[in-house]
Amino acid sequence: MPRVALPIVLSTVIGLTVGVPSAFARPQRRAVARAGSCPSAFVSRAQRALDAYAKTSKTTGIAVAFYDRGQSCVLTTGSEGGRQTRAVTPATAFAMGSIEKVFNATLLSLDIVKGRATIDDAAAKYLSGANGARVTPNAPFSRITLKELVTHSSALPRKPPNETQRIGMNLYRDKPLPAAVVAFLNTWRPSYPPGTKYVYSNLGFVLAGTVAVELARQPYTRFLSEALTGPLGMTRTGVICATPTAGCAVAHAANGRATTRTPVGLWTTGDDMLRFIEANLGDLTLPPDLARAIAQTHVELFRVGPDHAVGMGWEERNRGQALLLSKDGLDSTFSSWVGFEPNRDRGVAVLRNGDGKPEAGEFGQQLLALAASAQ
Repeated sequence: MPRVALPIVLSTVIGLTVGVPSAFARPQRRAVARAGSCPSAFVSRAQRALDAYAKTSKTTGIAVAFYDRGQSCVLTTGSEGGRQTRAVTPATAFAMGSIEKVFNATLLSLDIVKGRATIDDAAAKYLSGANGARVTPNAPFSRITLKELVTHSSALPRKPPNETQRIGMNLYRDKPLPAAVVAFLNTWRPSYPPGTKYVYSNLGFVLAGTVAVELARQPYTRFLSEALTGPLGMTRTGVICATPTAGCAVAHAANGRATTRTPVGLWTTGDDMLRFIEANLGDLTLPPDLARAIAQTHVELFRVGPDHAVGMGWEERNRGQALLLSKDGLDSTFSSWVGFEPNRDRGVAVLRNGDGKPEAGEFGQQLLALAASAQ
């Protein structure tokens, strides 16, 4: 299929008329090549770069999923870590950190596609906590929209003050939003007008994920599996690896010692992230509602600066001649990054059991540049 550059078409899938790259509007198709089909010359160069990156960043183990116009591969280096000496494989699970935000955004987007809500609805309309706790109608949060939550423009803090447990723990364990969080929302006052600034908020996205679950009327783990990871064929993505077992990476600090803090949310593998990249590039055959929901998350909703916009969780930047959509993640010294260039039909995900410099996103973009130079 011929590629389309970057002309703009109109999209009204979320009740707004907005500009969206036409690459997102093309019909869904099935990629004919599977993992292991990257050109050997690229694999050789990329593997050398990966080995060098692991050494420079002092990372115990890394998996990289790479996709380029129907050719794909998962490269690995190092070990799972901890007391294990097993080598990282494409099936090794890593905590994804905040990449889970774009998963949760996709679930909320699916709710919107199915007509359960609109992007401009007030989040409080659908939000409830433990013991039926609700946001009061006169609270400023009652006017915060779903759009403001998923674009980090709600004015909410990064996390609630004086939280007694890590934000998101209840969501990923199929438990209700703590009543203490609802109580905070009832007393919270924005420090600037919501919808006017981009300020990153983990709390805002936990609330967006909670609304997605409320709308679907399903526990989070079931909704994720049945609506998203199952249809994509992501067999090892979810709330797994509660205890270190074979096939689960162990996070390490730069000094080589394993860390003991438990990641909060989702885990995934190189194999599964390859599927996620393909799905976001429109290169998998998916149920129509899910295909629309994924494409909808890419639509620009908030302009941060001349070369920076935000969709539903995705950070969108112009990178040379390409539009790059990306999301990074950090949890308990696991670090990760996923990015794709829709007009080039190319993407990469980096999963690490460490958080040393350079960051995962820097290496991911290095691989994208390496692939571009080989054209």
